[in-house]
Amino acid sequence: MAAVLVALVLPFVRDHDSFPLSTYPMYAGARSGVETLPAVFGTDEQGQVERLSTGTIARSDDPLITTSLLRRAIRDGRATALCGEIARRAPAGTVSVEIVEERLDLVASAAGDDEVLDRTVHARCPVPT
Repeated sequence: MAAVLVALVLPFVRDHDSFPLSTYPMYAGARSGVETLPAVFGTDEQGQVERLSTGTIARSDDPLITTSLLRRAIRDGRATALCGEIARRAPAGTVSVEIVEERLDLVASAAGDDEVLDRTVHARCPVPT
C-alpha cells in the first residue's frame, strides 16, 4: 500500500511528468488569461465582416490544424500568399479576406465579452472575380 501512495505522490513532489502516473503539467500549469490567436475574416459587398470557417481557411475541420497553419504562415512571412489561397476558396459574396492576430482575454471571452484587446493585420487581399 505504501508503494502505491509513493507512486501517486512522487510526480507531484518531483514536479516531473512521468509514465504511467502523470500530472499532465501542460494542462495543469497556470497560464495567463490573455492570449494572441490568429484568425481569418471575410468582408462582403455590404461591408459585413465574418470569421471564415476552418474548412475555408485550411480545408480541414480541425481548429488546431487551422491555427497551426495560420501561425506558421505569419511567422514565416507567408501570410500574403496564404491570404490569396484562402481568398480563392472564400464563400460567394465575399470581396476581401484578412489574416489577423487578435489578443483576447479568454476568461472574459468565455463569459460573453468578446472585446479584442489588440489586433494586428498580417495580410489583406481581394477575392478574385
